Amino acid sequence: MTENNSGNPLDSAKDLDGGAAEKAKDFAGDAAEKAKDFAGDATAKAKDFAGDAGENVRELAEDAAENVKHFAEDAAENVKGLGAKIAGLFKHDK
Repeated sequence: MTENNSGNPLDSAKDLDGGAAEKAKDFAGDAAEKAKDFAGDATAKAKDFAGDAGENVRELAEDAAENVKHFAEDAAENVKGLGAKIAGLFKHDK
């Protein structure tokens, strides 16, 4: 066992115990700081993910709306063309 300046092994043990307590306190402080940093990073990443997801949903909705518009336009053209063909059939019959 290491002795302190007094030469008393009990005093050396107390010194070591105090050093261990200080190191444990420092370790706990460092761990708390790292946990806080990690939580901050995780929060920022979650916000970024939510923002990206929102943007993707918005783009998907825009694409879907555009596809519905094109489908409706195509359907209208097809109905108009079909109507013209039916009208043409009746014209030839007269």
